[in-house]
Amino acid sequence: MRTLDESERRVAIYARYSTDRQDARSIEDQTRRCRAFAEARGWTVVAEYKDEALSGAHVERPDLQRLLGEARLRECRRFSAVLVDDLSRLSRDLGATWQIIFADLAAVAVRVTDCTSGMSSDDPNARLLFGATALVNDTFLQFVRTETHRGLEGRAILGFATGGRTYGYVTQQEPNPPDPLRPRKVRVIAADQAETVKRIFGLYAEGMSYKAIAALLNDEGLPSPYDGTRWRAKRRGWSPGTIRAMLLNRTYIGELVWNRRQYSRRGGKTRTAIRRPESEQRRVVKPELAIVPRELWDAVQARFEDRSGRRVGRAPGTSSLPYLLSGLLRCASCGGSMSIISRTMKNGRVYASYGCSAHYHKGKAICPNNLTISERKAVEGIVGAIRDMLAQPGLVARFIERFNARVLQAREQAMGQDGELHRLEREIAEGLRRVQNVTEAISKLGIDDDLVAKFKAEKARLQTLRDQHGAIAALRTCSGPAPAPAIAEGYLRDLLGTLEGDPERARKVLAQHVGEILLTPKQEGDRRYYLATGSLDLSVALGSAPEATEESLIRLVAGAGFEPATFGL
Repeated sequence: MRTLDESERRVAIYARYSTDRQDARSIEDQTRRCRAFAEARGWTVVAEYKDEALSGAHVERPDLQRLLGEARLRECRRFSAVLVDDLSRLSRDLGATWQIIFADLAAVAVRVTDCTSGMSSDDPNARLLFGATALVNDTFLQFVRTETHRGLEGRAILGFATGGRTYGYVTQQEPNPPDPLRPRKVRVIAADQAETVKRIFGLYAEGMSYKAIAALLNDEGLPSPYDGTRWRAKRRGWSPGTIRAMLLNRTYIGELVWNRRQYSRRGGKTRTAIRRPESEQRRVVKPELAIVPRELWDAVQARFEDRSGRRVGRAPGTSSLPYLLSGLLRCASCGGSMSIISRTMKNGRVYASYGCSAHYHKGKAICPNNLTISERKAVEGIVGAIRDMLAQPGLVARFIERFNARVLQAREQAMGQDGELHRLEREIAEGLRRVQNVTEAISKLGIDDDLVAKFKAEKARLQTLRDQHGAIAALRTCSGPAPAPAIAEGYLRDLLGTLEGDPERARKVLAQHVGEILLTPKQEGDRRYYLATGSLDLSVALGSAPEATEESLIRLVAGAGFEPATFGL
């Protein structure tokens, strides 16, 4: 073995155990063995990263992400190697293990050493041995998944609940369970909710639309399936999507369907639902759970079939967000999104209007804001305001001056922020658990607009916390980036040209610089209009400079809102 220099002798330890049912001392055992391994070789342990009660099936673990983030800080990184008791601690997924060791860490010259085998990732034979070990770990993970799936299948066939919730039912523990340590849950009808279910089916069979039914229930103040739960912290009310899903749910006629979807991860993170073939699905008939009479069910399904023949779908390849501001506008009245709610054709041109999605889909009981605005007028007003702001003399110079002042101030504050770092680490761990809980809810309940919105909000909040943690750590150890005015000015000159190009690409660029734009309805006499407010964030332009290598530091020090913008529409 080659002789390691002093910098290569500084190592970090990563330890993990999977569930809260395991002995937490396994973390101590792992770190003890890794420390003994390092001491025997004269290496210095400078950091420890520990993820407790977190599965190795995914990589969204707070301390693993913190390790990877600090490894990317080349100039101020404290370690050149990561010790693990065995490779399964990093991940049990074959692809994720390979990505972490031979892509993420290898790209920044950080080696991984498996203390069980004694081999490091920079060894000529490491890919063969690590690959075989990772394959064994992945096989074990697949075995656990298969056994879990098999156990759930057995419960489903016997008519027991397998997770999730369905409006109209509650779950109760089975009486006299044969295995008291592993009691199963059974569904029972919730009488008050069952009446609402039958009413929804009846209204639709009589000709009402999803939207009209949702608005009626919201006007009456009837709680929707997830009102008052953590999934609906800000959003509430019945939606047309919820109504449609209920009308297609065969559980309401006493037919339980299990194993309709399987889920795969993209890049080890996002889970995608894939419908399973009919032959793999399990159907159990439970007449005692029927809420909707068969005649009413058949009438509803007949209307579905009639509507399907008249539905005109979007052309293949057409974007679901063809407008520049789609996804960026928010309603100040309720906090919901503003979306295209109407389109008209005049002289061969399409004219669209934005309106509050909550008001349009759920009714005035959820949001009273019924004001609409022309899509063209919104674009002209907001892009015009940005153009005027970027044309101001000395804008970049003023921003850089304030940026540098904040760097100095933030560095002074960061040196005494041990408590803040610990707080952020706790919030990151809690945020990760919330993301995992929402992911599990989506996997059990299917795709729902509110759950997807909750997932995106939790992911964004988690990323913000990680950025703050990384930036404080960088400020404590690094000198900080030096913005390049010429590059920043050139970037901003090209910005407006980009906005006039392809809407798909321009919307992403606009989201970087402006983020959300809040539309507040105003009225002066007979005139009604929107006041649009947002923040022009120039830190993206500074981040384009080669010297600005620490992106999270820029976001923390600069932040959005250096140049507040108000657009009167």
